[in-house]
Amino acid sequence: MRVSAVMIVKNEAPCIEECLESIKDLDEIVIVDTGSTDGTQDICRRYTDKVYEDYRWNDDFAEARNHAISKATGDWLYSIDADQWSASSANDIRHEAEIAEKEGHKVCFVKSVHAASLMLHYRELLWKNGEGIHWVGKVHECLSVKATKKTDLVRYYGYSKNHALDPNRNIRILLKGDTSNPRTQFYLAREYYERTRFEEAISWFDKYLEKAWWIPEKCEALLMKARCLWFLHRGNEARATTLECIRNNPDFREALLFMAQLYYEPWKSKWERLAKAATNEDVLFIRR
Repeated sequence: MRVSAVMIVKNEAPCIEECLESIKDLDEIVIVDTGSTDGTQDICRRYTDKVYEDYRWNDDFAEARNHAISKATGDWLYSIDADQWSASSANDIRHEAEIAEKEGHKVCFVKSVHAASLMLHYRELLWKNGEGIHWVGKVHECLSVKATKKTDLVRYYGYSKNHALDPNRNIRILLKGDTSNPRTQFYLAREYYERTRFEEAISWFDKYLEKAWWIPEKCEALLMKARCLWFLHRGNEARATTLECIRNNPDFREALLFMAQLYYEPWKSKWERLAKAATNEDVLFIRR
């Protein structure tokens, strides 16, 4: 079973070597450079001869990633970015691909852990090549086929310094897309939340929540909206929104802890007791 790593990079010289060291024993490493000016390409060529500079960046992550897919020859593909590194060995990755192949799976989840906060979630990062599986979405892209298997693989991620060179990139790309799409609305809301533009975040969360159906994502949106309301000193609305989140998933530990934060005793400790018993089942992002 041959596994190819597929990557897109740009100006990642400070961090890419750690990433490449973690996957150097895979059968193939395919890298599409979208316009580096800091010598990233030279570092990459120390690990692989398959570094391509024939793609012009077009504000479309899926398009760039699909270009990398087109260059890969492995039986299975493993996606990783320059500010990430695999905690699982090449043999582990091959082994999981072999198991998935035997069980009839085409796309697999990999546990993704934020190196600093240890927040974790699962992403579809390992999939069978040659099945027409491709990336969709100009930003916050996902695979065209849903994952059907969780693997034991672990990938850590950080935050590339080159994001500071174009801090509004994601908002720009999202606003150029279909803003009536719930996925676009969810990620626009998150982008504004992260920039502490809470009124705008609430507006986009409300648009998303009118159409939301997937409970893990819906609860994440409700919790983030509640945090926005709290930061804006709208406590009663924050409590009502958090309660709606908990009604949708009583096992969401972070929502229960946030509810405890919103109350004085004796309710504070009661919410904390409920949080201790929560399992985080069906939670999108598990934050420590």
